[in-house]
Amino acid sequence: MSGRGYHHGDLRNALLAAASELVRERGTRGFSVSEAARRVGVSSSAPYRHFPDRDAMLAAAALAGFVELEERFKNLPATQTFTDTAARIAAEYVRFAREDPARFEMMFAHGIDKSKYSDLLQQTFRVQERFEAALAHHLQRTESIRRYSAELWSIAHGAATLAIGENMQHLVPDTQISELASSTAAAWAQGITEAAGS
Repeated sequence: MSGRGYHHGDLRNALLAAASELVRERGTRGFSVSEAARRVGVSSSAPYRHFPDRDAMLAAAALAGFVELEERFKNLPATQTFTDTAARIAAEYVRFAREDPARFEMMFAHGIDKSKYSDLLQQTFRVQERFEAALAHHLQRTESIRRYSAELWSIAHGAATLAIGENMQHLVPDTQISELASSTAAAWAQGITEAAGS
């Protein structure tokens, strides 16, 4: 991105786009507000009209990512069984992460305290609620839904993190990583189903 791509009145979004580019190239640890400003073509002080500091800029980018993730799960087709639902959620989560690893990295950037950014924190709760709503169709004990949804998120997130870090290629072909996440989640769900029936 260059200053020529920046249109007056849209500095905030231009800076977020620049932040995404920088994270794509250098990771969140290599990102700086001054470099984002340079790429947009504004002074190093200009970003602070919109973001008080580096973490606030990353939090805003993370918020956009969680909004997109919620939309993704909102549009997932319904499934007939608990195992199918868990498998589909895990596979979709991995696909989401792999589509844009920089977006995913910003969503879970090290050192970003979500409790300091209420809009970001609330959006993560909304994603959690999407998990819970999907599982609620198949679980009778409502007090277990939050725990099970957290477990499923952990399974999906673990697979996604390994996938975008290219740490699974020695185990499965790149084209089968989403399938691995899906089968792992399905096995987890099957175990819960069998335990409930015993």
